[in-house]
Amino acid sequence: MLTRRDSLGGAIIFLWLVGLALLARRELFVAEPEQMMEAALLVVPGTAYYEVMSGEERVGWASASIDTSRSGISVRDVMVIDAPDSAAKRFAARARVSLTPGLRLTSFAYELGGDHGPNRVSGRMSEDTVLQLITATGKTRSDTVRVPVRRAVMWPTTVPLALALAARPKVGRTYKYSIYDPTTGTPEDVQLQVGAESLFVVPDSAKLDDARGTWIIAHEDTVRGWRLDPQGSTLVSGWIDERGRAIETRPTGTFTLRRTAYELAFQNWTLDARRRAAATRAHHTPTKR
Repeated sequence: MLTRRDSLGGAIIFLWLVGLALLARRELFVAEPEQMMEAALLVVPGTAYYEVMSGEERVGWASASIDTSRSGISVRDVMVIDAPDSAAKRFAARARVSLTPGLRLTSFAYELGGDHGPNRVSGRMSEDTVLQLITATGKTRSDTVRVPVRRAVMWPTTVPLALALAARPKVGRTYKYSIYDPTTGTPEDVQLQVGAESLFVVPDSAKLDDARGTWIIAHEDTVRGWRLDPQGSTLVSGWIDERGRAIETRPTGTFTLRRTAYELAFQNWTLDARRRAAATRAHHTPTKR
């Protein structure tokens, strides 16, 4: 016959098992909004810099800035390319993106300049069901369209944040997102598979080499990364770290963005541009006789 102590002990074990089951269910089946809210708390403000490469030649620079506040998260992306051997030599893109504290897109403004522009498009989400887009090319009048969407739309560079901080990348797993494509002006569903995991050595500071007149690596950091293999669009692809920051990626399918220190990305590109300009002027300067 069971004693009162046995019954009490059995009840405690039962409640403990129920608690474990509820905890496991919460960890395995957390609703997406709750996941996003928890992930947003892990967002680290700061700016990452990238050198833009065409093969082994540096042809530009890029930066990605993240800022957080009580009202939400703001993202600023800049990319400048001046490729001497490219059909369109000058290319400049700038994006300003606003997210809710739960990493959901509220609005964005995208501008494309250089030989490709000017083109401007801004967007605003309405209750996660309608994306309002305002586009303008050159000096033409702006055009407004309302695009119905089935799920929350994300800006391309914010997808790694959601994947790394909310979903937690695991090799072999596939994740699906609705992403706005600024090259087509429409949202599209993209599946991303985590294809590999590896370690990278990334420059995080630089020093000036007076003899060569260029910036060189002063210190490097080891970063763990995961490779995102898209099925379809290449807007989101390449390697990201545990904070959702890109390590190496090819968002245009042509040029490679490689994370590095500010001086190596921006200052060296500026020095290269000055040298090319000086060489061009010297080549076209008539010789006095």
